[in-house]
Parts: sequence; C-alpha cells; structure tokens
Amino acid sequence: MKVMSVKSSHRAADDTVLRAADALRAGKLVGLPTETVFGIAASMTQASGMQSLKDALEIKGHPGWVIHIPSAASVAGFVSHVPPLARRLIRRLWPGPVSIQLPVDHADVERLASRLGRQTAAEAMVEGFLTFRCTEIELTRDILHSSGEPVTVVGVTTHQRVDVAEDLPKSLLQKLSVVVAGPAPRYKNPSTLVRIAGHHLEVVREGAIAERVIRRLEDMVIVFVCSGNTCRSPMAAGLATRILSETLHIPIAELPNAHVLVRSAGVHAARGMPAAPEAVKIAGEMGADIHQHRSVPLTDDLLRRADMIYTMTQAHRDEIISHAPLMAEKTFTLDPDGDIEDPIGKGEQVYRRTAQRIEKLIRNRVAELEL
Repeated sequence: MKVMSVKSSHRAADDTVLRAADALRAGKLVGLPTETVFGIAASMTQASGMQSLKDALEIKGHPGWVIHIPSAASVAGFVSHVPPLARRLIRRLWPGPVSIQLPVDHADVERLASRLGRQTAAEAMVEGFLTFRCTEIELTRDILHSSGEPVTVVGVTTHQRVDVAEDLPKSLLQKLSVVVAGPAPRYKNPSTLVRIAGHHLEVVREGAIAERVIRRLEDMVIVFVCSGNTCRSPMAAGLATRILSETLHIPIAELPNAHVLVRSAGVHAARGMPAAPEAVKIAGEMGADIHQHRSVPLTDDLLRRADMIYTMTQAHRDEIISHAPLMAEKTFTLDPDGDIEDPIGKGEQVYRRTAQRIEKLIRNRVAELEL
C-alpha cells in the first residue's frame, strides 16, 4: 500500500481527507498520525471495523476505547453535562496530548448504545466514564470531522512503538485501507489521562503533560485591577469572593477546593500596602473581610493565569493590552458603560457608593461565568 503524503499541495491534502473519511465510514481501518504516536483508526459505529481493529492490534478484554474528536464542541454529542472544571481544561489543553474522562449518566449510556451498539458502547466506558481526545494534528482532525463518525484511534505498540507511517510493519500495513503520513510525534510519552467528576480532578496517568502543569491549569482565576490596589480592586475581590460563595452555595474557605480563585492587583501598585481604612470598613459592612489585604503589582504571570480580568477604568484595560496584546480577549472593564473612579481621600460615603456599584456590577459579571 502507498502511504499518502500531503506535503505537495492543498489538493493532495483534500484528497487524503476525503479518502480517509470515506474509508472510516465504510468500516475500514485507517492509519493516522497523532502528536504522541502513530495510530490505527476505526469508526465506532461499524462493528466490522471495530473487530478488524481488535484483530489487527491483537486487542483483547475491555479496551476502554478513546473517542477521538475533531473539536471540543464534539463532546456535547456524547455527554449531556460537561463540568465547568472540564470545560476550563478542555479550553486550555485541547487540541493537545491530554485525554479527558467524563462521567456519563443513564441517558448518555442509552444514546451511546443506540449509536454504537451495546458491545462497543460498553467497551468504550471505564467505570462510568467516557474518554475523549482532541489531537493537535490538524490533518487528523480534518479527517475526523469529514467522516462525521465517532472514531477511536489506537497507538501502534503491539510489537514496538511506531512513530511514523513508514515504520508500520508490513503485516499491519496490509490491513489498512488508507495510511496518512504525518510528522514525527512531538512527544515521546503517551497522552496524559485525566478524570473529572464535578469539582474533582484525578490524573490517572501522567504522560506528555506533567501533573504539575495540569494542576496549575485547573483553577478559574478572576482578577480585579485598579491603580494602587488599595481601594477599588481589593473591595471588588472581597465582594466577588462573597458573591461566588453564595452562588456556588459553599463557604468562602471552600472556594479553592472548587477551583475558584479571586485575586486583585494594581497596574501601578507598590507591594505590601494595606487596604485603605475606608475600604476595609465599607467592605466589612457588606460581608467582605479584606483587613488582611496587602497590595501587589499586576504581573505577567497573573495575567497569563487569569481566566477573566476586570479593570476599574478603560485606561487600566488599555494599559494591560498595550503591555500584553494577547490579554485583550479576556480583559474587560468591570462596568461596560463607564469608569469606576478612585474614591481615595473622598470620605466614607463615596467609598460606600463605589462599593455598592461594584457589588451590583460583579453580580452581573458572575452571571456570565461558567461556574
């Protein structure tokens, strides 16, 4: 069999996509590249193809098929509820070498069985979870999308690890309808396997992406920004913490366990300054304890970690984007209709009106979040 290379032209790439997609729909086996290993793919709706896959790779027992999908949106076709924690990791890690296990309910199981047949559906589930992966190899994702089929891809490791199509043993090559050439894998380890249920994350298998990296990415980080980080932004962080606690129906102390972190910083802040006494008093009256707050400057690390950044003025937002243009898509003024002026030196009544306005705006912003 000729290995199909797509280096020559877009037309060749299109032809490869169509031929591979047609083969999958017909229940044939297709060789596909991923960023961790070269794999053999089969449509999970075709019983003959799944049996051919087992025979070709000598798979026995309960394989726990990994469903390879062309985009994150495809998960919704299998699982009725994707926890917010899973949505965050999917957004940050896909496409990429991370397989994610999600729980399925009874209705999901019945739909899966209807779509795949009960045997394949049962073999795909592991302890009530389905496993998904979205490879970073664009050509493979294009083939998956074009096929319109739920597809599993199994790495070729029966005898020895196969990284590229040219290394396939002849005995296996003869069993494949289409073989798609691709780059050598970027990673020498298998994909990292993560299991998510509600707010709980378990790294089942550490692979291409280290567990410490996964742990760093699981939190939702919300950052409030003003100038000196002693008035507006600490009040906003304190009030947001209280509102999030109420929204999630958990104590404030439990927010980190739910992977929700609220931070504040200043674009011109000195480090270690306490919050203004008026800010501490008014925030306390409104159920937000910020007496231990100490100011911090806004750093590149905090900008990168943040999911959402809310600034008190348009000038703050402009300064952030001027420094880090990629932050534009997640940086917003807390009030979309105008600036929240600095109350420093203007007395408790101004602080109170400012805090009340901030509280109302935060409630609107929290309603927009995926919690």
